[in-house]
Amino acid sequence: MTNRRSFRQVTRRFESRKEARKTRVCAREMLRPLLRVLLAAGLTERQLVTICTDNVRRMAQHAATARLEPLLNRRPLELMVWRWTNHVAFLDEGRPARLRLKGEKPSFRALVRSVSPGYSPSSALQELKRRRVVRITRDGKIELLSRFYPILSRSTVDIEAFSQMTTDFLRAHEFNLLRKAMPGRGLFQRVAHNVNSDLRLAPTFNRYAREKSQLFLEAIDEWLVRHQPKRTGTRRKRKVRLGIGIYVINEALR
Repeated sequence: MTNRRSFRQVTRRFESRKEARKTRVCAREMLRPLLRVLLAAGLTERQLVTICTDNVRRMAQHAATARLEPLLNRRPLELMVWRWTNHVAFLDEGRPARLRLKGEKPSFRALVRSVSPGYSPSSALQELKRRRVVRITRDGKIELLSRFYPILSRSTVDIEAFSQMTTDFLRAHEFNLLRKAMPGRGLFQRVAHNVNSDLRLAPTFNRYAREKSQLFLEAIDEWLVRHQPKRTGTRRKRKVRLGIGIYVINEALR
């Protein structure tokens, strides 16, 4: 019993150190484009350090912020959703097919095994249902509700996914501000907002923005799937990450 407990303690400490390193890497990635823009805007290194230090001290004086734990085992589930929306074996006329639980492709079990042979299909289904990514239809098939796996679940978060989205947003601004791209040739960034909106509209706007943005992102995702390069011969083509991110402005929730 002692050895087993010691092993678990060592494992927890190892995971804790690994997550701490991951968080530091994410912090560097997020801060890099922001600091480049601020330095280019005229702030000095000393001024930046002072601003950061003052903000951290001010936050420490307030009530303790709720601690977020790492969202574990997210990667296999995210890959399942990605494969479901991108691989021809799990598509029906270009859209994610409704899958039966067992049997040959397309089945949910085949999907899970194609991503992670050791992952339990029932556990994957339970987790995806809990996060409202899938649902069971009346005829017993599994339907995908969202093409995107959430980065937050209760008090756990995928810090790498959060970092990636934040960094993408900041890099778009950094590129347009510092690379001096010609008008219309930079990365698209626009904001639609109204500073005099009625406070009572906030909940309705949230629902409207979520529905419209989801449809738009699904359209972008489908376009990227349709334009995936086909494998021709043995020559490897250079790959690049393409995509669009969206965020909502709602000061009623701040």
